[in-house]
Amino acid sequence: MTAEAPWDDGPDNYDPDSFGDTYFEDEHSGPDAPGEHYLDEPSTCAECDRPVDPRRELCGDCELDEELEAQFPDAYEPVHDDVAVAYDTHIDDLAFAVVPACSRFEAIVKATFAFDAREAVPTPPTGYEGLTFELIHEADEDDIRPFIIGWGALPDAVPVASKRGLKLFHKAHNRTDWRDHLPEDAEADPDPTPNIHLYNEDGVGICRASQFVELIDGYEVPDDPRKFTKPEFGSDEEELWLVPAFTLRVTPTTAF
Repeated sequence: MTAEAPWDDGPDNYDPDSFGDTYFEDEHSGPDAPGEHYLDEPSTCAECDRPVDPRRELCGDCELDEELEAQFPDAYEPVHDDVAVAYDTHIDDLAFAVVPACSRFEAIVKATFAFDAREAVPTPPTGYEGLTFELIHEADEDDIRPFIIGWGALPDAVPVASKRGLKLFHKAHNRTDWRDHLPEDAEADPDPTPNIHLYNEDGVGICRASQFVELIDGYEVPDDPRKFTKPEFGSDEEELWLVPAFTLRVTPTTAF
């Protein structure tokens, strides 16, 4: 570039000293261009990116974590923030709460408390806060249909002293695994999961003759079917009602 030709910027117009010291030009070389870098980047920890001595791969804290993880592997299971824990319920069996009540509504309320407090419920998974039963009046028709084959129609709630109530009551009685052959204070039950279909209002499973007698003591069933209780009306005095429900098994599931 000259005064006569200000835009003539060709390489022939420069000599090696035109721009003074050029030792730093290598810093601007591309990633594949050869050259020596004079500005060294500090060494960082391979785990947390903290500055470390160039001769070390991990900082002191991360080295300690690795040592502890090797000593106590169970305490260092991977934790994923994006893991969602859900619970699947599966129908286990059909059961009946036998509760004293004057109406269908009262019977369902008492049965809800009875099933919620019932004994011998398998411990649900940690974190599960739902119910381990489902009343028939809340169940889907598709879930109910398979049980109708063996039990017949399943009402929401029905007096024992009714035609349908007596049939269900006798079926539940006959299908219960009675434990009378075991001593009252037996520590071990040869069948840890007996079939129990009847529960009283306290949630106690009826599986001994003495419990059954106590359950029906003081309640009478008319001999004449014409005197049976009408389920749609209930009665003026408390009588036994059957409230069917599904007992549920709960299993945890995870989703990422």
